[in-house]
Amino acid sequence: MPNPMFRRRQFWIVALFLAVLLGTGGGIYYQQHRFRHFVVHEPGMVYRSAWLSPGALSQLIDTYQIRSVVNLCNPDEMTPQMWEDERRAVAGAGATLLAVPLSESIEINPDAWAAHFRIMSDPNNYPMLVHCQHGVTRTGMFLTAYDVFMRHMTAEESLALQPTFGHAHANVHLHSFAKNLDKYAHEHPEKLAADPLKVLR
Repeated sequence: MPNPMFRRRQFWIVALFLAVLLGTGGGIYYQQHRFRHFVVHEPGMVYRSAWLSPGALSQLIDTYQIRSVVNLCNPDEMTPQMWEDERRAVAGAGATLLAVPLSESIEINPDAWAAHFRIMSDPNNYPMLVHCQHGVTRTGMFLTAYDVFMRHMTAEESLALQPTFGHAHANVHLHSFAKNLDKYAHEHPEKLAADPLKVLR
């Protein structure tokens, strides 16, 4: 018959193990929810996320010394309160908010992309955090364009390094966009940064 003292000790060891496991899992879940879809795209230069709460946004700006936050959402995607909260959080953390809506069209319209290209080519905007509502499709499009025009990568090379966070439909959309982006870059080589290291760093 097992020793009662041994059984109690065994019970507390198992209970402690489960508590640690649950605590760790809960902490990871909290972090992923608080910093939703946050990923370092290029260390020291470009970061991505979904829309974040003011507290989480302020923390990331401080941690990564973000100079500008690029919001790709349309005006009606966020409530007036959400816009105001983001403006205050960004300004309060000493960064600049750049609100430049981006269409999900897979076509490359130079007029529609003009503001985004200007943001990418301005060294004063870096390091930057880029986000849309969910941080998947439009954020992926912007970062693919950044990689093509600023880092001399192909669009497919860029997408291969980017997470889609389980959104397979967005992946299909992004690959269609990538084909058009590579074609556009090939037809407009003058838009490629001659020396991206010199321009951006």
